[in-house]
Amino acid sequence: MSKLGVGIVGTGWVSGEHIRAFGQNPNTKVVALCGRTEDGAKAKANEFSLDCPIHTDYQVMLSQSDVDIVCIATPPNVHREQAVAAANAGKHLLLEKAMANTVDDIRAIRDAVTQSGVKSVVGFVLRWNPLFEIIKQQLAQGTVGNLFYGEVDYFHGIGPWYGQYKWNVKKDMGGSSLLSAGCHALDALRWFMGGEVVEVCQYATSGGGKDFAEYEYAPTTVTILKFADGRIGKVASCIECIQPYVFNINLVGTEGTIRNNQIHSRTNFPGQTSWVDVPTILPDSGDVSHHPFQGEVDHLVDCIQNGVESHVNVADAYKTHEIVLAADRSGEEGKPIALPLA
Repeated sequence: MSKLGVGIVGTGWVSGEHIRAFGQNPNTKVVALCGRTEDGAKAKANEFSLDCPIHTDYQVMLSQSDVDIVCIATPPNVHREQAVAAANAGKHLLLEKAMANTVDDIRAIRDAVTQSGVKSVVGFVLRWNPLFEIIKQQLAQGTVGNLFYGEVDYFHGIGPWYGQYKWNVKKDMGGSSLLSAGCHALDALRWFMGGEVVEVCQYATSGGGKDFAEYEYAPTTVTILKFADGRIGKVASCIECIQPYVFNINLVGTEGTIRNNQIHSRTNFPGQTSWVDVPTILPDSGDVSHHPFQGEVDHLVDCIQNGVESHVNVADAYKTHEIVLAADRSGEEGKPIALPLA
């Protein structure tokens, strides 16, 4: 079987992890690289010893006949144009989060992918983190009974020292605290709790610290979510904190609780007097090299080869993004917002 050809658009930090992951999958090969400048694209190609065509015109890359998959690793404000064009060209899609920054844009991407029938994965890469996989297994086994409350929090100071900072601070590019970073936490809450969210309420603030003065939106938000069956959840997103990276998970069920890599279950561990610690890899770093891109890429390739949809395809990721955008609207308007958005 011939390898699937991959075209990468974007030459920043995260694109390198995609290039590495596609290079290590035995069924794919990077056959094109597209950047804003020829020098930037050539530098990225040299960094990873790529021998492939270099483009500065995205449409030209899409017309390359051996490109089967397009990996979009650019800022989210250009995702609509790039993702819709890729879908219309019949290319399978790996789309970095955030999908886009507006409701119109995420809907346009969703509709284009649906109409084209291409396979897609959106970059909620933590779904392949080993802790996430363990938690999903424990929930499926009923270790903590039925979840009725969950909270997942994202604390990561994204200041001038962080590569994403320069564009992340701009509202038309970064979008919001949730869109630019905390969406990982909100997607995790959806992934663990399941069900449909019918209402959100958000409070937003800014600490005013000198390291984060350039942000054009509130870098700290707290969002409360109401599910259709009455369950509730909470997501805090703080990207102006001075502390090590923290991704907090707390899932409360009728028979116990999962707290990050700790489990308390009266059904599985009768007589338990303290937490059971599970030694595993946690989502405890903002460094992209710590994230499981290989699992994400291997999953997309498997979906393409077997003709199945991903659990985090564009249609599913649309739901996470719709909740994020509704939450941000709540923070701006000072009132709860119902879902789905009109």
